[in-house]
Amino acid sequence: MHRLVGLMIVLLFALVACATAEPTPTPVALPTNSAGQELVATVNGQDITLSQFERELARFQQQVNAADPEAARATVLNLLVEQLLIAQDAARQQITVSDAEVDTEVASLQGLAGGDSSWQAWLDDNLYTEAEFRDTVRAGLLTAKMRDLVTADLNSDVLQVHARHILVDTEQEATALLDRLRNGEDFAVLAVSSKDLTTRDSGGDLGWFAQEELIDPALATVAFSLEPMQIAGPIRTTLGFHVIQTLERAMLPLSDDRRAQLAQKQFETWLASLTASARIERYI
Repeated sequence: MHRLVGLMIVLLFALVACATAEPTPTPVALPTNSAGQELVATVNGQDITLSQFERELARFQQQVNAADPEAARATVLNLLVEQLLIAQDAARQQITVSDAEVDTEVASLQGLAGGDSSWQAWLDDNLYTEAEFRDTVRAGLLTAKMRDLVTADLNSDVLQVHARHILVDTEQEATALLDRLRNGEDFAVLAVSSKDLTTRDSGGDLGWFAQEELIDPALATVAFSLEPMQIAGPIRTTLGFHVIQTLERAMLPLSDDRRAQLAQKQFETWLASLTASARIERYI
């Protein structure tokens, strides 16, 4: 089942990174839709029913040994919300998964299971009906298509900068460093006193990086706003105050590992933006 698992892990990883909702106790009475189905959430006016949630929760609890039942409920609800958000955005962009694509994937997985009887046993063991599993496959394929679309720009060269920095504890220290640098003192010499132990012995060199690769967005924004050899600061981050110098800028390829890491971050950012702009009502 490794191909499908890979597709769904993409969404699960993104969910873990983006989920912020705290689990809440189930109210005495859940709202219902026009068909009389109890609801656990609505996403931009589309329903997530209690029956959907309970089936997904049962599968999740069977496959993941969740120590905290309430956290598991929150995770599953967020998963269903994000699956629906992805489907809605895919529909907006006219991205679809055909029945033939689902058939091909299911047939491949059925072959891996070892035949009809083994396949049915696997479905039963994992609490799937055939229709539910096809829906899961479709969601996984759609997620993969949207991920490819969102991260398509990473398949070519991307803008990267080569920069160096000095980290200090206070704004006053950073301002004093900036003055000394502008008066001609050597950056690498001053970087020896940096609080960043990983770069101070190399003159504060951060190497080449794409904007999404630098841990702090504020520092990355400044680095990418500078022309080669320009210096800026003080820049406040959770680590302290920085003085940064951009040395070079260029369109460069990414290694496979870096591309994969950036793709994950880009997908997580996209999911977070979908969530932030959506009208989401959670009832549990």
